[in-house]
Amino acid sequence: MKWIVSLVLLSTLSWAAPALAAPQTEVINLNYSLAEQVLPALTPMLRDDERASAYGNQLIIRAEPARLAEIRELLQQLDRQPVKLLISVANSGDSVTHEQGYQVNGRISSGPVDIVVGQPGQGNQARVIRRQTRGADDSIRQISANEGYPVLIQSGQSVPLTSTTTDIYGRVVQQTEYRDVTQGFYATVRLNGDIATISLSANHDRLNRSDSRLIDVQQTDTVVTARLGEWVTVGGLDDSSAGQSSDIGRRISTRGQHQYSVRLMVERLE
Repeated sequence: MKWIVSLVLLSTLSWAAPALAAPQTEVINLNYSLAEQVLPALTPMLRDDERASAYGNQLIIRAEPARLAEIRELLQQLDRQPVKLLISVANSGDSVTHEQGYQVNGRISSGPVDIVVGQPGQGNQARVIRRQTRGADDSIRQISANEGYPVLIQSGQSVPLTSTTTDIYGRVVQQTEYRDVTQGFYATVRLNGDIATISLSANHDRLNRSDSRLIDVQQTDTVVTARLGEWVTVGGLDDSSAGQSSDIGRRISTRGQHQYSVRLMVERLE
């Protein structure tokens, strides 16, 4: 009789144990994060027989009850309120151009020969050319952001650019297309204490001062580490140029210096 009771008890436990450990499906609401952002960190922690999928700010988990409790504890660490930040990007540009030389305008007659130099106008003239132009292009752009979320700030204009080509019949064809000339940046910040790691892509395009048909393009793509509240230089350009032109009655030399830098600062708003 005791043997029969023991057999019944063992049979009951064998049916109860699988029922208690059967996988269950649970929907877990996230408070601060999107499920798609949390899922890559959660997936490596799942066992072979466990499943997780994302839907908006909800995670759909299928696992045993004990494992569901462990996953909920893990999500409490992943689903934390992001730190609010202020990202500042400063572009500094300075250009100096020197031009010097001489130019003669006049007419010289010697017997049957008549030599014209430049544009005579009302008589022979000679002048010394000495010019210096200086330009500055400084700007600061700021945007508030949440830690770990990408942000974009951009401004500019769409300008018409006309190009001239020749078709197969030798006819001149002009074509106008619009090109965006923009300035701004795209950034993502992650924190480790007071140290920020920033993925930055910044551009500072503008029309050429000498020829509006040309666009000067400057772009910076980098990942940099900086302490909160401190400016850090993430890129720079120092370019110099020189040229010389001359013909009868004219000689001009030019020299230019162009400097450009990009600085970045991240501040905590809270």
